[in-house]
Amino acid sequence: MSEPKILGIGVATMDIYVNQKRMYPGGNEYNIACQATNCGARAGFLGVFADDQAGALLEETLVHIGVDCSRSHHESGSSGYSLVELKSDGDRVFLDWNKQGVTDLYPIMFNDEEMEYVKSFDVSCLGRCASVDLEKIKYLHNEGVVLCYDFHAAFSDEDIENIAPLIRYAFFSCSHLDETGTKSVLKKAVSCGCSIAVGTRGSEKFYAYDGETYYEQEPFKVKARDALGAGDSFIAAFLYSVLASRSDAGSTHQEKIQKALVYAARHAARVVMVDGSTGVYFDVDPKRLDEIINFPESKNFSINH
Repeated sequence: MSEPKILGIGVATMDIYVNQKRMYPGGNEYNIACQATNCGARAGFLGVFADDQAGALLEETLVHIGVDCSRSHHESGSSGYSLVELKSDGDRVFLDWNKQGVTDLYPIMFNDEEMEYVKSFDVSCLGRCASVDLEKIKYLHNEGVVLCYDFHAAFSDEDIENIAPLIRYAFFSCSHLDETGTKSVLKKAVSCGCSIAVGTRGSEKFYAYDGETYYEQEPFKVKARDALGAGDSFIAAFLYSVLASRSDAGSTHQEKIQKALVYAARHAARVVMVDGSTGVYFDVDPKRLDEIINFPESKNFSINH
């Protein structure tokens, strides 16, 4: 059996915890690539690194974990960042974030060389924050790229109608919905064209739908240290399990999906028991971020903690 090959296309960012004075490498697709590697996949990341200290640390962390980022770009500008306050229950509040990082200014254009690289993976993961617009998603789909898309929580019917026909795997954050509402979203996504849709609901039961069967799974109850990256780790583990089971002739399709949900839930539970999305962190003074991040001159940065 060949190892699953999973690519994250999107944002590399620093999650800066002001009350810990630490910063954690992350970003949705960045996290997926890291966690796919931790599961045993051959993972890659295609994104943009800034020419500041944070950009260097983001890239070095991927290399250390074993994620291939050899096709990523390097541009002059600011690394993505978010300022986060961690609560006692492991949840977090975002205080500020970078709206003009290098990924926003220099998005991946998918030239011939990049497309050859993308096509070497079994699935490519992107989402709302990846700076990959609808026309590029259509292009990737038309080129035969198998896509996974994270709609996050701020999705609309129009988003589903536009994107679901172009992807195989759809993930939704549905903590704001009950069981009926979650199942309705998943059914709509599959009816629009994706093969399987999954709706996670934080610490509540989550669901999947493949056009025939609704699957459900309780999350594993653990004492969470930090929920950052839980959804991304769930996606990575689910995809890994589904891809790894391709050659398992002894299991039905339904058994493989249910097994993937259990595996993803267990992996996400392990992730929320460590600090940050990967457990890797760097010490930082939140009041001196200009020493590691190239802030635009127009950025009036201040924080009172």
